[in-house]
Amino acid sequence: MCSQLFISYSLDLINSTHPLKDGDTLVSAGGNFELGFFTPDNSDRRYLGIWYKKIPVQTVVWVANREVPLKTLVSSSAAMLRLTSRSVLELINGTGVVVWETNLTRTVKNPVAELLDSGNLVIKDMDGDHKNGDGFLWQSFDFPCDIQLPGMKLGKDWVTGLDRYLTSWRSSDDPSLGSYTYRLDYHGYPQPVLMKGHMEQYRNGPWNGVRFSGNPSLKPNPYFTFDFVMNSKETYYVYELLNSSVISHRILNPYGTMQRLVWSDHVQGWVMYLTAQSDNCDTYSLCGKFGSCNIANSPECGCLKGFSPKSPNDWNSGGWSDGCMRKTPLSCNGGDGFVKYTNVKLPDTQYSWYNTSMNLDECRNKCLSNCSCVAYANLDVRAGGSGCLIWIDVLTDLKIYPENGQDLFVKLNASDIGGARESYIVNDGENAEPELPLFDISVIAEATNNFSYTNRLGEGGFGPVYKGMLKSGKEIAVKRLSKESRQGLDEFKNEVICIAKLQHRNLVKLLGCCIEGEERMLVYEYMSNKSLDLFIFDDMRSKSLEWPKRFQIIKGIARGLLYLHQDSRLRIVHRDLKASNILLDSEMNPKISDFGMARSFEGNECEAKTNKVVGTYGYMSPEYAIDGLFSVKSDVYSFGVLVLEIISSKRNRGFNHPDHHHNLLGHAWRLHNEGLASELVDTSIGGSCNTSEVLRSIHISLLCVQQSPDDRPSMPSVIVMLDSDVALPQPKKPGFFIGREFLDKEYLSSATISGSHCSNEMSITAVSGR
Repeated sequence: MCSQLFISYSLDLINSTHPLKDGDTLVSAGGNFELGFFTPDNSDRRYLGIWYKKIPVQTVVWVANREVPLKTLVSSSAAMLRLTSRSVLELINGTGVVVWETNLTRTVKNPVAELLDSGNLVIKDMDGDHKNGDGFLWQSFDFPCDIQLPGMKLGKDWVTGLDRYLTSWRSSDDPSLGSYTYRLDYHGYPQPVLMKGHMEQYRNGPWNGVRFSGNPSLKPNPYFTFDFVMNSKETYYVYELLNSSVISHRILNPYGTMQRLVWSDHVQGWVMYLTAQSDNCDTYSLCGKFGSCNIANSPECGCLKGFSPKSPNDWNSGGWSDGCMRKTPLSCNGGDGFVKYTNVKLPDTQYSWYNTSMNLDECRNKCLSNCSCVAYANLDVRAGGSGCLIWIDVLTDLKIYPENGQDLFVKLNASDIGGARESYIVNDGENAEPELPLFDISVIAEATNNFSYTNRLGEGGFGPVYKGMLKSGKEIAVKRLSKESRQGLDEFKNEVICIAKLQHRNLVKLLGCCIEGEERMLVYEYMSNKSLDLFIFDDMRSKSLEWPKRFQIIKGIARGLLYLHQDSRLRIVHRDLKASNILLDSEMNPKISDFGMARSFEGNECEAKTNKVVGTYGYMSPEYAIDGLFSVKSDVYSFGVLVLEIISSKRNRGFNHPDHHHNLLGHAWRLHNEGLASELVDTSIGGSCNTSEVLRSIHISLLCVQQSPDDRPSMPSVIVMLDSDVALPQPKKPGFFIGREFLDKEYLSSATISGSHCSNEMSITAVSGR
């Protein structure tokens, strides 16, 4: 948030006789943007900047004098922006000193400064021709700050040498140059890189004709188009909005995160639509040279096939920076070949060479003929692929995706290729079925001591679950479909097809299955701490679950749901999210399990109706329990219930209170309204409780369990709310806020569920602090 002085009047143009004084503003012709003087919150400094005109939260998109602010205590009211006869804009402080000015190489007879409706401040010849933006003497779009607006190019003009890039604010209240920059790296094949000082922090990967290789979530959408242009005159990335009513921009925030924000009139705040860095594997070169990072694995770093850790002791203890080294040197005399990796973020291209006209076979031959070449790939993935990109000497910052990545061919000595495939080398082709190992029943029987009762971990709707150990020493959990199971082959197939395509550190990992005779079994990674309900609903175990760990579990579940709802290839609705379906690994990290009831949506689908309502009462949303309607907002409701249970160590269903007949949701809502929400907290949390985090979590959970799906936040918004101090709207009465014994037919029939549930991508509350 920033503050202005009293605005006396607005200007249309600045010329030699009409300067812009502190207290005046220059408004764009369409009224989208405004130029004037502002003071950031908690600051005594004054700046000249541009901000959005039509939204109530003043959001500054460009600052002229970032490094030379005006002091508000030194007659800043006398400051002005004037246009000289030399066609130069000068910012003059209260004592008459020029503190900032534009740089020009030519002058005109009739110069004027105008703020365009794109947010671009330009100097132009009033008598000139400015069609298609030609003829500007100077423009602010050539000197970005921390925000890229629609139509603004990020990249280099090879004719003038001008390089346009983003630099973060030092803090939310200080627009001076921060620690982070986001720019194109032109070494090898160009790629966007986020830097902290001189150190790489994050890399988008090279442009492949469709998107940047490291941004699989960057897809055609109804909000904006995007393009990467590279020719002899310029190289740049640009985007344009498709709907003039949408207000959106990209920002490099002071914490070093690239985000796309969208203004929401519904919540009167900025909502995060996309973020460049999505998980730990986006940390630059986390796994070192010839290492690959897969967030679905534990640990996430692994060596490429044919390579082994350079420093085994460090590697085994989580020190991966030394990377990996070849097991067998390349022969360089015809004895080398390639292993194909699919769905990868291509490695750092500053160590690359490229050719736009070669085909893939020619690219392969080029790599084979060059002893320094270690890998190759298509430059452009459109229409079957074209162009050649090869890497010289080293591969670094390689990431494995579950989908939407690219093919990479890594050169190995023929002796290291063999016939085996690493577990993270995924299937070829977009339409291939998920590759899932089939276990022989004898292997599983031996691992589980012939399904011994002592190995039995529990039983769910699918059937009993057994602990096992393979000959390799790997612990597994085996779900065995029982003949009496309420679930059957459909649920078995659904879980295999669904979860085999999903890979995320907060989803349980399916290792394989067994289909032999009448037997149907699923083999999962073993979770040593079993399920969440065994902790939070047990008087003794709950004492070991202090608040920091509970908060970590809440955020982990949220990240898993975010992946299901937005980042996976299909939009997945779990439909049975509950405490017993959250498993905990040895470090108490949560993993969502049991996808037998899950359903997926394709394309623009966003909700569906079923005649068979499945799930667990107490966690079901009203529209699902009553009308059979389910969407991602159904899972959001279940998440809200789960958060309240984690905080209180009480079950929603069956909750009793001596003073009223409400369930846990109703009890929490009453306490929140009375300012007594802290009374909901499990007393065993004790001194570990962070009051602000707890109260915020309760508030967010109540927003998630609203009666109407449209009033619930989306999971991207929930993530933002959990990780920041953005303002939160007040919750309404929850759905199913009274005890189940009071939900008679009259109440159910009177409940109304209305509105589309598709608006979940931009539905909540990230109010900008600028």
